[in-house]
Amino acid sequence: MKSGSLHFVLTSPSPAHSPPTSSNTVVTTTLKIFKPCFVRVYFCSTKIKLFKMQEKTMNILLTIKTAMKCVLYGGGMILTPIHAFSQAPLTATEIVQRSDDLLRDKASYARVTMSVIRPEWKRTVVMEAWTEGTQNTLIRTLAPAKEKGVTFLKKGREAWNYIPSIDRTIKIPPSMMLQSWMGSDFTNDDLVRADSLVVDYDHVIKEETEKKGMAYWLIEARPKLKAPVVWGHILLTIRKPNFVPDRVEYYDEDGGLAKYYKILETQTIEEKEVATTFSMHDVTRLGYQTILRYENLTFIPTLRRDTFTLKNLER
Repeated sequence: MKSGSLHFVLTSPSPAHSPPTSSNTVVTTTLKIFKPCFVRVYFCSTKIKLFKMQEKTMNILLTIKTAMKCVLYGGGMILTPIHAFSQAPLTATEIVQRSDDLLRDKASYARVTMSVIRPEWKRTVVMEAWTEGTQNTLIRTLAPAKEKGVTFLKKGREAWNYIPSIDRTIKIPPSMMLQSWMGSDFTNDDLVRADSLVVDYDHVIKEETEKKGMAYWLIEARPKLKAPVVWGHILLTIRKPNFVPDRVEYYDEDGGLAKYYKILETQTIEEKEVATTFSMHDVTRLGYQTILRYENLTFIPTLRRDTFTLKNLER
């Protein structure tokens, strides 16, 4: 036996080189070919059993560890491992989607420490956060004491704040979306339109590069026609091995850099690498930045049926 690519060719005596059909399937069981055929087999370490050969019927049992792709070829068929077929490269939008999904997944829970840093002072807020996809988010403040219980709820593209000191729930109007969220360098819009980067922009891979041994995509996102967004364009630097967004730059309509996000630390959580500490910088105001640190992060949280409700907002 020789090592190398696993390749099975089963062809009828003629025609030997008719073009492949569009019939594709995955072979996981016995194959039956009801034509006289010849067999050429190139082996690798995969275990194969061939048996019960007859003049007009060949039953082949493949005992394999990897799935196989089966392509009809004239009167016979070609079998090759799925990974032997060249795969279409990911589109820019697919890359951005996978990157955007990392920190939320289908659902998540985390304890979050937010440090708002200004030239003259620093403020730290501790919160709990629950998410369900991009549609639902609940963030409840745990500390400091004067802000304990302040809670933010997002459902779809609507959002509310509950202020316990006045026992009142306030719906956030569109006119307040660009205002600072809890005095940080994030805006209400950053939280409410969590899926905006994917759905409101067209994406183009501008460059593929490598820095300090890490391969990156540089992707430009430009607003779709009539999309309700404020940025002229966004530049994303995304790590190829794990889709972690290393840096995201936000440019105004005049092309000036307004703010940028960058990761400070990554961790492997439940078998995937995610950014657990990152910062947002307001370049229009010197020394303004906000650092978010995620702790106890899980993508399999226990969510009550009423987690993302106005009733729970005020609990």
